[in-house]
Amino acid sequence: MAEYHLTREILARSTANVWNAAKLEWALHEIFESEVPETCLCGHYPIIENCVLRNKTNGTLATVGNCCVKKFIGLPSDLIFQAVKRVRTDESKSLNGEAISYAHDRGWINAWEQDFYLRIMRKRKLSDKQSAKKREINGKFLLRLRQSSARLTPQ
Repeated sequence: MAEYHLTREILARSTANVWNAAKLEWALHEIFESEVPETCLCGHYPIIENCVLRNKTNGTLATVGNCCVKKFIGLPSDLIFQAVKRVRTDESKSLNGEAISYAHDRGWINAWEQDFYLRIMRKRKLSDKQSAKKREINGKFLLRLRQSSARLTPQ
């Protein structure tokens, strides 16, 4: 039932009239965690992991829960949220490629930091300097995500 409601809502905000074409119009614009539970376009409540989608053809924004984004539209937001949870509990853990690309695409990290992180993220033994840089990038990612959450969460 919820998937039909989501389909209807996304179609209403799309230029295409057919689901398979309409879902291709949408891209992940931003993710955030809300402090107060919200409701997804599908009607599901509560959601904390929110994804702001942007329609590439008409610029419309739509906020959808992480589960709906993954299940029905197929964007990698769930992988980003997994990385956030892992690094939030231990800043020495690694982000994943999706999270690093997300951060780079938004200007949170520069090209050198992205390349560095992708080279070392699967290594078990890092030098002290590499470890410190990785923790610095993790901290930068978490800070920017918190800033996005504060800016995007309704007051």
